[in-house]
Formats: sequence, C-alpha cells, structure tokens
Amino acid sequence: MKQNRILFTGFKKAHENNISSSAILLEKISDEYGKFLFTNDYTTIIDEIDKLFLEEKYDYVIMFGQKPIIKRLAIETKCKKKKEIVETNFPIKKLLNILDENDIAYKISENPGTSYCNFAYYNVLKCLDARGHKTKVIFIHIPYKDNFVEYEKFVKVINK
Repeated sequence: MKQNRILFTGFKKAHENNISSSAILLEKISDEYGKFLFTNDYTTIIDEIDKLFLEEKYDYVIMFGQKPIIKRLAIETKCKKKKEIVETNFPIKKLLNILDENDIAYKISENPGTSYCNFAYYNVLKCLDARGHKTKVIFIHIPYKDNFVEYEKFVKVINK
C-alpha cells in the first residue's frame, strides 16, 4: 500500500525574541514527513511556495500558524484574497473524527486572518490548483504552546 506523502508547514520566528508555536510544533513532528517553515514576508512566501511545489508532489499539506488569543485548535476551512474566497479541499470530517477520538479541542473557523497565515494558505491552494495537483490542503491555527493544554497529545496524534 502506498504511503501518503505529507508536508507540514509553519512559520519562522519574525524576530529573535518572538515565539513561533508552529516552528516549535514542527520540531516535534517526525522526520519521516516533509516539513517547511515559511518566512514572514509576503514576497518571500510566494517564492517559497513556487519552489516548494515545483517538483515535489504531496498528497496532503497541513499548514500551521499561531493565533495567540485561542486555547484550542482553529480549523480554517476558507481563505480569501479581496473578494475571492477559496475553500479547503481537505477531508475535514476525517480530521475532525481523529481530533474527537483523541479528545483534542477545536473549533471550525472561516477566517484565517488577514496576515501571513491567510496569505500562505490562499497562495498554496491557488498554486497547487494551477499546477493540476490533487493535494489536499488545510490550515490549522494553534495557540501558544503554554495556552494549549492538549499540546503533547496533539503531537502524538500527528506522529501516528
């Protein structure tokens, strides 16, 4: 049976003294999966996406970004650019079943923000679609590690 190719993404620290919950999470994810940290710069993100999906083909891309004010995962089902809204093509029910089975708190969100998270999500979906890839993509906002009670449990679920 063919093993799914999975890429996990997050964001680098914006400044030396900043925290990047997504970068910390990616450090904990098994090296058997692809991992990539986006730079916090709009132009650079476009270049990174272009290079990232030039030759590599993934079955799934699971993107993480931090949202400091939350205490549970926020599963982002949509992203937007101006008035264009793009919906995820990810099998959401399957993801929610896994989270429910492992008692990991989450909420469904249709607003991935207006900054790098939304920008990267939108551009990854558009790039893959333009190249005819069938990759399933989801963006998940995570709380700061100290605010995320189920952090270690979530890491274990990802690595299964």
